[in-house]
Amino acid sequence: MARDRSELEEFQSETDYYCGEKNSINRRSYLKLAGATATVLGASAGVSSVSAAESTTQLTLDYDDYSSPSDLYNVNDNRSGIAPEFVSSPTKVNDQALRTEFSSAQKTANLEYRFEEHGHGMPREVYTRFYLYPENIELDQYDTVRIFWLPLTNGSGSSGGDGTDGTNGWSNAIGFAHRNDSPAPDGYNLFSYSYHMDRSGSGDFEMTSTPVWMDEWNLIEGYVRCNTFSGGSANADGVMRYWVNGELAYERTDFRFTTSEDNLIEGVGPLGYVVGSDLSGSALIYDGHEITIGGMPDETSSTDEPTDPTSPYEDDPYFEDPANSDQYEHQFTYRDPSQTSTYRIYVDGEIVQSDWSQATYNDTVSVTPADESESGYTMLEAVGEPNSVDGYFINGNIVALYSEHEPGSMWLSGEQVYLSDYPSEPPTNDDTPLENVLLIDGIGSSGSSRYEFRVSGRVEKSNYRAASINDDDVIDDGHVTGTVGGWRDAYKFSGELQEITVDGDADVSLNGEEIDTSDDDDELSTLTIVGNGNEVSYEATVDGSIEIVSGDGAESLSDSSVRGTIERDVHRFRFSGNLVEFTFTEGKTQVYVGRDRIHPADYS
Repeated sequence: MARDRSELEEFQSETDYYCGEKNSINRRSYLKLAGATATVLGASAGVSSVSAAESTTQLTLDYDDYSSPSDLYNVNDNRSGIAPEFVSSPTKVNDQALRTEFSSAQKTANLEYRFEEHGHGMPREVYTRFYLYPENIELDQYDTVRIFWLPLTNGSGSSGGDGTDGTNGWSNAIGFAHRNDSPAPDGYNLFSYSYHMDRSGSGDFEMTSTPVWMDEWNLIEGYVRCNTFSGGSANADGVMRYWVNGELAYERTDFRFTTSEDNLIEGVGPLGYVVGSDLSGSALIYDGHEITIGGMPDETSSTDEPTDPTSPYEDDPYFEDPANSDQYEHQFTYRDPSQTSTYRIYVDGEIVQSDWSQATYNDTVSVTPADESESGYTMLEAVGEPNSVDGYFINGNIVALYSEHEPGSMWLSGEQVYLSDYPSEPPTNDDTPLENVLLIDGIGSSGSSRYEFRVSGRVEKSNYRAASINDDDVIDDGHVTGTVGGWRDAYKFSGELQEITVDGDADVSLNGEEIDTSDDDDELSTLTIVGNGNEVSYEATVDGSIEIVSGDGAESLSDSSVRGTIERDVHRFRFSGNLVEFTFTEGKTQVYVGRDRIHPADYS
């Protein structure tokens, strides 16, 4: 389990200036809270500016306790004319979530949690996390959407064309953009847009390659620490870090933000600002907003390079510095079991633990290499504790996963995974290398596809390209049957693929090359409409014939025309010929022909 705090406090070293106040925290220094952790539900607790050497203050902004967002946030600059509101669906953590809707205007509103207004002074360092659901957003090439201030210290230097001089405000807005090879339209990559002392012109725009996914919940985390300064001179040691779905997406440690105690961190909070597309009717939805003042939450701070001479980087051969993450194919996070829980991870390569994001060193971890393991796979065993986070780097694939009790969540390279995705024990291994990979890809095909195939050698499930692993798919001595719907199944095997059949429109590839499993006589196409939780009505016309496959609320108007009303369902049609017209009569949502998402405006 993670080290006890009392064991690590003795390693806190000599002090260092953080925004004018001395203190030091190395990577695994533990923060001693003043009594118990302070959980503040948006109300003033009389807590002034908190340094990392003293304590952290943890705030849970429980939306269920408020009737209006303005009861919690300072709501200002509402250009859309649509007031932010609490809604009952969709939600992730609470019974109600925060929704900000776009109009034809460029901006929704600022929703700032201002620390001084809630009795917390101006902090020097802040961590925050929240869940984001981008609803019905589709961007054109190069368009951007800003989603959150982290932080905003208002002043002439926090936006616009004025310079940032260390006394007149500063800011950073994170968002997503259709740039940097984003996986559009399913997701768009995160960016950072900062106003700091060393920028020139407008804000400093920096893209990442980590996607924020549309029409689903994303966990966003951020940490900012002010630079040190003395005598009105700023040192280039300010820190910003951002994570998306457990993956570190952005990090800089050389910022200069401020030269004054009066110009620290004023606030954080939601923001909606689009450059490019008209997003009228689209929305940004937030839930589970938490803030930690004074450092990282709970036990650990990951703000500095390790200085502890007993660092597990040196002493533990299965502990890896987060700086070396690019040497590994996957990141895996095991978070918050409901009670003390033994768990085991089997991989067909190597696995090491690390302390990126909120993950802490777990001294119960033991690793058995593949050549010493009875299963023939590398096995990691550990004990997880409630309110703890364990992090791992992996080369290869997870082949089995066991946990004594259900964890709060698990993430594999930015995708949430579940115990049901994996067998609890690895398959029987032999010496035959599994050199081939078969992928059955159901993304974009909203219906299920049943498949069956046979290979001449050994076969086992794989999480290649984050494919799911579950017990519903059956492997019987080289003969495999399964069903995929909306995601991917993958298999590694030896020998030859002897035969395969697919009942459905999932795509199939062998060793990265697509193979044709369709009936050559089948000239029908598939039209799919996916509900997003809002009522949407549509009509469609083809130049051949069209029939309903599935979907309550779908109806035929003629042999060549259909219409429907949908909220959370999926409507599917089979048609011959071409789609010649598709129009929304109310709302809008995602539409696919085959596996390709289409723009209905191209068919009106």
